Amino acid sequence: MNKQINFRFNGCADTNVIRERVTVRPDPVGLLSATDPLIAAEKFADKLMKIYLPNEFSLNFIKEMAGRASLHSDKLFTSEVEYISKIYNPPEVEVLPVCLTGLAGVGKSQTVAALRKILPPPMDLYCDHYHGAIKLISHWFASARGKASGKQLLIDFVLGSEEPGRGWNLAKLLVECRRRANRDGVSLLLLEETQHINTGLGSAKITDILLTLAAIGPPVIFVSNYSLAHKLLRRNSEDKQRLLSEPRIMLPDQFGSQDWRAYVSECIRVSGGHIQSGIDDLASELHHSTFGIKRLAVQLLKLAYVECRKAGRESVTLADISRAYRSSAYSSNSKEVEELQLLAIQPRTTSVRTDLRCPFDLPSDKISNVVKFARAERDSRVNARVFDSALNEKERSAKKHIDLTLGDVSPPTKPARRPPAPKMSDEEREKAFHELIDSIKPPSTPKKTK
Repeated sequence: MNKQINFRFNGCADTNVIRERVTVRPDPVGLLSATDPLIAAEKFADKLMKIYLPNEFSLNFIKEMAGRASLHSDKLFTSEVEYISKIYNPPEVEVLPVCLTGLAGVGKSQTVAALRKILPPPMDLYCDHYHGAIKLISHWFASARGKASGKQLLIDFVLGSEEPGRGWNLAKLLVECRRRANRDGVSLLLLEETQHINTGLGSAKITDILLTLAAIGPPVIFVSNYSLAHKLLRRNSEDKQRLLSEPRIMLPDQFGSQDWRAYVSECIRVSGGHIQSGIDDLASELHHSTFGIKRLAVQLLKLAYVECRKAGRESVTLADISRAYRSSAYSSNSKEVEELQLLAIQPRTTSVRTDLRCPFDLPSDKISNVVKFARAERDSRVNARVFDSALNEKERSAKKHIDLTLGDVSPPTKPARRPPAPKMSDEEREKAFHELIDSIKPPSTPKKTK
């Protein structure tokens, strides 16, 4: 056998190597002023969507899963005799799948895509048992979208998506999958888009698919939103023990964390000058408006760019972000963000929004610090009020002019006050009283006394 087999997963467990290989920093967006505002906003969002800076959770998750794949590969290729025996007599091994779960848009799919970049590429294996080389594959990747059962997934692995799979039963397919996985050195199974079967009998379907994958042999990772995890928790104990014993919960970046600050800084760089705001103020405003969910951050910045173009400008300010947050296009997301903030402050186990509530108990050091953020925001408002009250009239007027210039917003218009009622003499009041009495018409027919 090739000696290179022993070094197949070298470098996959080095955090610095992982960060360097998976980080994506796209080029800054070009000139957008000559493009229609809506089309320009799409180009702007497309650039922002390409940004990927792995946070601490993603780095640790990729390192752990690559390590598990490496251990499985070492077991497969302990010796040539052991490798050949597992092809002709594949052992029945059942593993506990790893459930990667989190809020929608938090970056689970990007983390899985980054993990696939780290796993070794296909390589040729030369063995005395074969004439020629066998192509080794580090992982199998599948999507749960459109899969009716675990059998359909195995058919795709064994026969390909074009073959109908007639004449194959589940037991025969499972044995063939084990044989091919051992022959090709498959060391990890990845299942994406499980949320797309989370309707009707979705939990039964995904349970069948996951248990089938777990019976092949290599380590299994499946990606799930909170809503599906809640459904799986309502399954029987034998299913829960197999499917939810290895959860990995991906939370949004914390407010004030280095990961969030680095992401916002990268957004400013990629904007190519189309975002004009300080990093601290922008990071605070974006986190408050998105709960740290990066998909929502991209959408909000896209809508903010549309707002700035409506105002005849080319650069996004904090005022544009505030208007985008209140826009109809973002209204459904803003309600979810506010619900997430309420759940973080006052956790409710009976919330009807199971897609927003984590199904697993979180350790105290992992709970969102939105309470600290709310307290810091309150303290900031108090400090601003104290500072404003200490100014004299001239200083306050100058500060108001500076704030309007920086924020580019019109001063708030005060509602018009009702003019005071004119003073009346005694004769005028008496005359007005008699006019009021005369205007009241007596009832046409008096009521009969009982």
